[in-house]
Amino acid sequence: MARQHKSDERWLPMPLTRDQVIETAFGILRDFGLADLSMRRLARDLDVQPGALYWHVKNKQELLGVLSVMILAPATPGPADEVRATDAFMNLRLQARAIRQALLKVRDGAEVVALTHSLDPGSLSALRQPAHEFASAGLPEQQADWAARALVHYILGTVSDEQTRNGLTEAGVLEASLDGADEEAAFDFGLGLLLAGAATSPTPGSQ
Repeated sequence: MARQHKSDERWLPMPLTRDQVIETAFGILRDFGLADLSMRRLARDLDVQPGALYWHVKNKQELLGVLSVMILAPATPGPADEVRATDAFMNLRLQARAIRQALLKVRDGAEVVALTHSLDPGSLSALRQPAHEFASAGLPEQQADWAARALVHYILGTVSDEQTRNGLTEAGVLEASLDGADEEAAFDFGLGLLLAGAATSPTPGSQ
């Protein structure tokens, strides 16, 4: 990537910025996948030495954390969000679908977010929200946390599986199985089972 400008008929290097590092990394991930997103590849695309990257990101884990936030941005509720149902379980259904769609828009999006979530489970607000909704639905705090964990694992697992199969299909290793509509229907079916189970789970002292 050329990072130069012309001044007094001389070409001088422009300073590397954190935004350039993040945007270029996101482009590599989106176009080629996580396997191609090495610090060496990133430095090559930016036309810098690998060591220059560490002035802007501490390590690859931090970089993936930033990319995870970007991936989930479309599914992250903001304080001005007005499109919310009064039914907490409807909110959970809408959130799960929004997270799935956000992950699917980026190649290997589920794998990147899963890595970040494993390293720091509380770092991604889109994945923290389900616990609040389960609590709003009346589940005790510990059960709300458990239910949210199950929901997040379901979303990340199903999307990761879908993206892996898509990659293998593109490579000619697998034949196409479900189409997009079938994948969505299968996801919604499993989501419905999970939410129905949470809605009917006994609370402590109710047995």
